[in-house]
Amino acid sequence: MVREGSCFDWMEDPLANSGQDPLPEYCHYADEGCDLSNSCLNCPFPKCIYEVPGGMQRYAADRRAREIVFQHGRGLTAKQIARLLGESLRTVQRVIREFKDTTSSDVNENEREVWDE
Repeated sequence: MVREGSCFDWMEDPLANSGQDPLPEYCHYADEGCDLSNSCLNCPFPKCIYEVPGGMQRYAADRRAREIVFQHGRGLTAKQIARLLGESLRTVQRVIREFKDTTSSDVNENEREVWDE
């Protein structure tokens, strides 16, 4: 039995009468994309963020952090950024501190590499 709308009518599906799901090669899957891309085949991510545990939440948090760091680089204070983005002051301060910690450790590692040579 061929499911209407999911499998090609002109192909003979060997599992059609078995009650099992049809094989992928006998089905047509619509590439409807998601909130981030209009098509799975044109998605900028190497792996679907919906398949990664916490993927969408992680993406949203990373995007928010990038915006906070960008605004901080423009010279805005933490309080101004919090108001602008609708985030708590503490969240903005935490993101800025984490960014400074990672960038300062990167600089220290690069300095060590130069001295070790």
